[in-house]
Amino acid sequence: MIEKKQKIVIVGGTGFVGQGLIKYLSSDLFEVHSISRHSFNGKPGDQTQYHAIDLSESEQLRPIVSDADWVIDAVGILLPNPLKNQTYQNSSYEPAHQLIHLLAQEVKPKFLFISANAGPFFMRPYLKAKLAVEREMAQVLPGRAFAVYPGIIFDPARQSSYWPGVALTHLKSIAYFNKFRPVDRAEFAKEVAGILTGKSSPLLRRTVNKI
Repeated sequence: MIEKKQKIVIVGGTGFVGQGLIKYLSSDLFEVHSISRHSFNGKPGDQTQYHAIDLSESEQLRPIVSDADWVIDAVGILLPNPLKNQTYQNSSYEPAHQLIHLLAQEVKPKFLFISANAGPFFMRPYLKAKLAVEREMAQVLPGRAFAVYPGIIFDPARQSSYWPGVALTHLKSIAYFNKFRPVDRAEFAKEVAGILTGKSSPLLRRTVNKI
């Protein structure tokens, strides 16, 4: 008997993290959909269904997420960009807020939020936005909301994070650097795929008490 594929919706699926997930998630196990603001053409062989929809358009989103097994929030920015009017409020918290309240009107989808384990002092606003989403999803989607807590996600495809990630990996034996939890993008995607199929993962637990 052939098992039915799980429907996975990745919000922010055209970004660095989202594309890493899409590259790893097997089309034999998952029917993958990506939601982003702009149209996107996947690479040859990519069976993902790409949807160009603004998250504020809830009635366009609803048919895509209502029957999903999992909705993954891979939206967000690492640093604000005043020139693009990108803040943690409008580019990290608000998209998650809109998504959480849309999913609250449905009964099936589980929600997976990509949070953060910890960060240096200058990243406190970034972490504050992540914590705000965690609190809200716990209140609005009890029993259906989960978070993963990576640190810097790195891959050769993005040199700006690759070399810092490699450096931090070699410094993990030092307690201060270990909390930054560098994760190779392919390894991160593997862990997420396991979570989607019911497996446990160390990324489901934050390793520090205070961030």
